[in-house]
Amino acid sequence: MNTKKIIVIHLAVFILLTLLLFFSSEFFINEFAEGFHDIKLWIGLIYYGTIGILFLTIISCLIFLKQRKIIGLIIITVNLFWTWFSLDLLFRYHFTEFHPTFYIPNWILIMNSIFAIVGIVIGFKLINKKITVKRALLTDFTLILIELIIQQS
Repeated sequence: MNTKKIIVIHLAVFILLTLLLFFSSEFFINEFAEGFHDIKLWIGLIYYGTIGILFLTIISCLIFLKQRKIIGLIIITVNLFWTWFSLDLLFRYHFTEFHPTFYIPNWILIMNSIFAIVGIVIGFKLINKKITVKRALLTDFTLILIELIIQQS
């Protein structure tokens, strides 16, 4: 399949999924946030859902185009942001007068940082062709999923 066809298919999928999200978002809000009829909630669902669909569609397009370096850079960028967020929050908890309503435990923030550093290493291995794209994405996604599950418990 040529490059233009892959890009057009992914663009069509993005538009279709975004329209599906737009027209089904009211159902999702009524089903999962019953009693909350707030326009901000609906706009947030549309906004963050569209960003998520765009991100996943771009990743899928890059996989089909076999762009190892760009996928590796995306993995590194996501994990750098994850590391920065965790360490910044840990710093704010202990060295500033930051008092949020909900504290994330220190051990979870440290685990987030360790998993993110592992993800950065995975991204560099992907760029250097020491790991396959499939294995890199599955491993990084699994690390993020494990950490999100731990954070929710």
